[in-house]
Amino acid sequence: MSGAATTTPAGGRSLWPLWVMVVIFALPAAAAWFFYLNPELLPATRVNRGTLIEPVRPWPAALRLTRTDGSALEARTFRDHWTLLIVTPAPCGADCERRLTDLRQIRLALGESRYVVDRMAIVVGDASAALSEQFAGTQLVHAGSEMERELQALFGPGPDIWDRIHVVDPFGNLMMRYAADAPPKDVLKDMERLLKASKNWIKGAQYGHR
Repeated sequence: MSGAATTTPAGGRSLWPLWVMVVIFALPAAAAWFFYLNPELLPATRVNRGTLIEPVRPWPAALRLTRTDGSALEARTFRDHWTLLIVTPAPCGADCERRLTDLRQIRLALGESRYVVDRMAIVVGDASAALSEQFAGTQLVHAGSEMERELQALFGPGPDIWDRIHVVDPFGNLMMRYAADAPPKDVLKDMERLLKASKNWIKGAQYGHR
């Protein structure tokens, strides 16, 4: 009986170093897998090239914007798609056209993933029909000049909101913005990561990894 009493602690002590080694060797792989599925949780300097908006800003239902056909822009418009968006004053000048071209090229560069990415321009003032034809596929949305302050509150901080690229997630949240001079490749890299992370999350959810 005394022998049985001494065997159990001895066995426990002999297995302890083994479990420590298992944990030590498993942690790097577990951490790599976790951050592979959740790259947005890595330090910002290593992942996103835009500025994360924290907390995210849900699209305000009270914001009254209209499409070129006169229909209202609603928060549900953003559901199930990522949206690359700029806010620009009318008429659309050189910076505006450059950014609209950037949006088109970024989306094309995403390959098959482009089908879950929309483009949008909120034009403060009247959007010309020529602009709609020149950038076919971009949703043009009209905002009256009296709404400029509301747009600055949403897309700020500060009044410098013009022709910056913003990202709206598939839940209708404004979640990232870029500097006015940010190169398109920065936006492309972030979108590739976001789309990859969202695909991995969906795959994980299908197997119960929530």
